Amino acid sequence: MRRRTSLAAAAALGAAWALTACGIPTDKAPEVVSDAPTDFDSSSGANPTVYGPTEVAEETVANFFKAASGDPDSRDDRLNSFTVDGDAQFSEPSEGIRLVASLDVAVNDSSDLNSVTVTVTGSVVGTYLEDGSVRMDATAGDYEETFTLQRKEIAEPWKMSALPVRVALDYSHFTTMYEQAPVYFQAGPAELLVPDLRWVYKELDAETRQRVVFSWLFASPGDFAGVSARNAIPNGTVGERSDEDGFRVDLSPSESITDETAEAIAAQIVWSLNLSGDFTLTTDGEVRAEGDASDWRNWNAIPPNLPETAYFIADNTVWEYSSERGVTQRSSEHPWVGYKAGGLQQVAVGPQGRIAAVVAGSAGDVLQTGATTATMREVVGLGGSLSDPQWLDDETVLVIDDGVPTLVIPSSGATQALGVGQQATAMALAADGRRLAYVEGGHAFVAPLGLDADANLTVGDPRRIGPDIENVTDVAWSSENYLWVAGERDDEQLFRVAIDNSRIVPQEGTGTFLPITQIAANPADPTRPNADRGEPVIIVASQTLYRVYTSGPSEISNGDHPVGGTAPFTVLSAP
Repeated sequence: MRRRTSLAAAAALGAAWALTACGIPTDKAPEVVSDAPTDFDSSSGANPTVYGPTEVAEETVANFFKAASGDPDSRDDRLNSFTVDGDAQFSEPSEGIRLVASLDVAVNDSSDLNSVTVTVTGSVVGTYLEDGSVRMDATAGDYEETFTLQRKEIAEPWKMSALPVRVALDYSHFTTMYEQAPVYFQAGPAELLVPDLRWVYKELDAETRQRVVFSWLFASPGDFAGVSARNAIPNGTVGERSDEDGFRVDLSPSESITDETAEAIAAQIVWSLNLSGDFTLTTDGEVRAEGDASDWRNWNAIPPNLPETAYFIADNTVWEYSSERGVTQRSSEHPWVGYKAGGLQQVAVGPQGRIAAVVAGSAGDVLQTGATTATMREVVGLGGSLSDPQWLDDETVLVIDDGVPTLVIPSSGATQALGVGQQATAMALAADGRRLAYVEGGHAFVAPLGLDADANLTVGDPRRIGPDIENVTDVAWSSENYLWVAGERDDEQLFRVAIDNSRIVPQEGTGTFLPITQIAANPADPTRPNADRGEPVIIVASQTLYRVYTSGPSEISNGDHPVGGTAPFTVLSAP
């Protein structure tokens, strides 16, 4: 179910969102488009790891739980290599592949040297779906299957005469052998793409990988991403691709498309296939968009080459930390550095260098905004406790007001509860402005954001992130598709978590660290293959700043002295 927050009472707010450069679909919900094209050339012949039957029964069954990985078109052929008859009927690809964790393979006692039964137990934790997405289960289910294996001679590999028809995959193998392959969809009429996280087998050759991912582009975004984005490719479209004379895609759309739609389709293809070099999009043979793939770089909200720079507050002043210059409160490049205000608690810098600051006042917290630090003005109409200001666009700020994420138009003073979270303690907006991570009740959540045709803000159902991480204190975006989560699980307390929960990666070196209270980070450059973290990553523990490297935290020093500070933040602007 989606919650809808009417903005009729705040018309200025709705108008500002409707006109923002980060557009949102204004027509009906996306529809499933036609089957993916099938007229591609054959695979170019890479040699992925082969998982087949062996002379060891346990190994044969363990390999069976890996054999579903790879090119989906030949999945059943790989699985049937384990069977006696070679013609078993497995579950339909549309049912997905069950992900089974903690597999235990046990051979049952038998006096027959050529026949044996093997029992497999584990936990079903989710499903890998036909479109490359993962649906993790809220509660793991028990898994138990018994396989009957036989052979004619001792030196022959074991084959299965009885096996389950529902396809399953070893979850640990999945996390090792599958990598990110997000499919990008258009966030409304603006030049903005929203990623829909998918996963692809990493040993596929380039041509097969492109075929698989390209097929995913001919369908709607999933339920989560579908709140924020739609497919620019019309329903019923078919097409083919070629890499001769630069990468070319020819579509036969089911309806006429505008030049603007053609540009959006080109951006979706370039980003989803991770193309470089010359690209041409044609429809029914007519050129509709062409150029170098880099021409569509600005369709992603994360700018390239973000400097390894972060900011924090100490002594009511904004300070800068960079890997090159160290710690300073003076900067000729960044005018917010050195900004000082009595009771300064938190600062956010938005598009065009606009400033938002939470300042403790005599009657409670105050939100101040301005085009520069010299033009800061109080925004009236907010409640008592304010925190975590975030710029949505040039005109709109999001702030937690007494636990409620609230939209604010500083120019008009219009405010509106976002419609998600009632006792939020921290939040972080994705660079695209279409996913909001927040902390509530000691847990981390992400909710998709969008606008409907009436300029009403739509908020999709929140998804808990890191379901086994407790006492969460803060979150930050590590990449388009990963979150930093500061919380507790066993003796670990900092994690990178994929927003579909299919990956939870503990940060090395934080197991016995001081309690982490705040975190800020640059998101990873999405053009880097499979990147799930950017630089820098700054945390606060005991009012002291640390930079988190891949090997763990390192205290930030000013000379020989550790740097004390709070409220670290980063700014999405290239040098």
